[in-house]
Amino acid sequence: MLSRRLGLVIVPMLVLGSGCGGDDGRPAATRTATAAATSTATSTVTVPPSATRTPTPSAGLTPSSTATVTCACTQTETSTPTPTATARPAEPRVSAFGVARADDLVQQPDLFDDAGRPVFLRATGQGMTLFVEGARGARQISPLAYDPGGNPPGLELIVSRPLGDGSLAVCDYDPPIIGGVPAVTPLEFSDDPMVTGAVADLGCRVNDGTGLPAGRSANVACTRDLSAEFSFVDPLSDIQFCLPIAKAWAFPPGDTIVATRVRDIAGRVSAPLEIVIRVAGEVPFECEDGLGERVFTPARGAASPVSQLLSTAGELDVSRDPWRADPLRLCAGPDLGDGIHQLTLRQDVLLGIPLVDGTVLCAKLQARGSDGLLDCGSATPLDVRATQAVGDDRVVVDTGLGLPAGTGGALLRAPVALAQLRAGASTGGCIGADYNFSYAGALTTARATAEAINAEGETLATLSHVGEPFRCASWRDGDGAILVLPIPAADTAVGATASVLVLAE
Repeated sequence: MLSRRLGLVIVPMLVLGSGCGGDDGRPAATRTATAAATSTATSTVTVPPSATRTPTPSAGLTPSSTATVTCACTQTETSTPTPTATARPAEPRVSAFGVARADDLVQQPDLFDDAGRPVFLRATGQGMTLFVEGARGARQISPLAYDPGGNPPGLELIVSRPLGDGSLAVCDYDPPIIGGVPAVTPLEFSDDPMVTGAVADLGCRVNDGTGLPAGRSANVACTRDLSAEFSFVDPLSDIQFCLPIAKAWAFPPGDTIVATRVRDIAGRVSAPLEIVIRVAGEVPFECEDGLGERVFTPARGAASPVSQLLSTAGELDVSRDPWRADPLRLCAGPDLGDGIHQLTLRQDVLLGIPLVDGTVLCAKLQARGSDGLLDCGSATPLDVRATQAVGDDRVVVDTGLGLPAGTGGALLRAPVALAQLRAGASTGGCIGADYNFSYAGALTTARATAEAINAEGETLATLSHVGEPFRCASWRDGDGAILVLPIPAADTAVGATASVLVLAE
């Protein structure tokens, strides 16, 4: 009976298809609604001069207009004056445009150039998120940043210099072909195919938190305020678009101008707004420019602590030896301020985990699109919660939860792909396995919580585990850290399950 239950720890989640995209002796976690943060970042970034939303016109009148009545007929006893009132509907506007750091705190502009554009100084061209917020006019803003059908998107972004290799291919952000984004010269929006292609190339890299190229609401914003709450930068915004900047489409050294505008569902566009990303250095970011590379090798066997797969579908560790475990090549970049170092995965990681029922769980952590932080200043909340609802194949991952994790705390976001091999298969089969389920996962040294819920949001299964921090002073050759990855599964033959993958050195 135990074997039959464990064989479906992961499989039921996999058969839903892919989207776009154990107790350690500590008390069980509860999600903290607010968290303290001591970062000095400010949340007032690039808000256009008017921060007051224009009232929505009604009956065809502008908010300050007065209806007039004109009569174009011959007055008779049966004639009736014809009232007419015309006014141009209000257009949408870009309400906030700027940069969020690797810890999701909004970066303050460092200066303004001669054209009045805010300039954001960056040690590297990656490890940040561009955010654009829009406020509606007469009609709501179109929610898609990219429409594969070719319809005009709700968000448009263009750059003055190529990002990454500047590839002209559109949406080449997935293996086996990964490319950058071309420049638009002159930096002007138009219907030229080259311009619309560049807009699409950036738009399809926008992420709404579930892997879709769409906008976000305030409760799932990609920006945090100084109290660590996720929220819009401008409270009058109606939608937020978030574009993570990965190494494959990183900004080059020097100044790059980024222009944006938003479009409503009626096709009206806002006035464009521009910012400048200024990347230091004469060469692109390399790992040796910061703390350097750390080779993190998950341990099994006689090691203590030991890597394991914990699940509510079984008793503690539901895995058995021997694992196939590639090392995680972690790169910690230069100090971005307040002891925060950008953290990336330098190469893909393949894990083959035999389960006690004879099947094999295969997990692949992808380097492309990985991003995170190592906090050597102890001020960043790093708890992670991954949630899946019954009937929904998406996994929603919230990061930056809880209290500050302390010195050496780390968070690594990375695309996670899963597959499960039949009973009797070897871990070598993970190399050519069909990875038919993926989600935007997050590993942490703090608390990771997997949660399966029903359609009403009630918890059906939950499991938490706490990792161990790195030692910043001995980053390259230290040991003893533990990274934890939550994996929820809401639809299984035995009901909802929650699992946590524990990777211990």
